[in-house]
Amino acid sequence: MRILAVDDDQFILELLQNMLEREEGFEVEVCGSSEEAKAILEKDHSFNIVITDVVMPGEDGTRLARYIKDKDPSFPVIAITGGIENARQDYVHYADMFADKTLAKPFNKDELVETINRLAA
Repeated sequence: MRILAVDDDQFILELLQNMLEREEGFEVEVCGSSEEAKAILEKDHSFNIVITDVVMPGEDGTRLARYIKDKDPSFPVIAITGGIENARQDYVHYADMFADKTLAKPFNKDELVETINRLAA
């Protein structure tokens, strides 16, 4: 399974890549912005799922999710967000409008893997 992970936080990208590749055997490509993700997705159509942060500088993850869903409504997108602590539920609600599933950071590895397997099946 090929996963594109998008987050402006390099630590989160490394965590996702290590956890999903080493522990689960997935192939994970990472990038740091929605704009970069769009360029990758335009050239490479072999991804099975996208995991994107919601709150990022520039174009946020909800715009990326909308872009993906406009091209293919069935393509699975998982949103991850920490948001601003007091507004976490607002971010999650907004992300849920465009993503198939939204997970709040810090998320549980087992929940993420189960969600990936369920959505990409």
